[in-house]
Amino acid sequence: MMPDPTQALTRLVQMLARTQPTEAACDEVFSLLDLFVECVLRGEDVAALMPQVQQHLEMCPDCWEEYEALLRLTQAAGWPRLRNEKEQELE
Repeated sequence: MMPDPTQALTRLVQMLARTQPTEAACDEVFSLLDLFVECVLRGEDVAALMPQVQQHLEMCPDCWEEYEALLRLTQAAGWPRLRNEKEQELE
């Protein structure tokens, strides 16, 4: 099935409207994904803490896919439980 050209054009215009003078590149975002995921899992406001990463993820399907995969893996590994155990060991 062919994508709707009107939807594609609308998405492109929306993305252009959201561009910023300074934006993060894929390699920069990738290097911060683990920290970003930790912030998400702690319930922190990632849009305020890491706005360029958040914006890039919203605009880049490849990086978004990496983010979702890391988030799922981290959750499946029991991140909150593992994190709490490590913190208890340090106390």
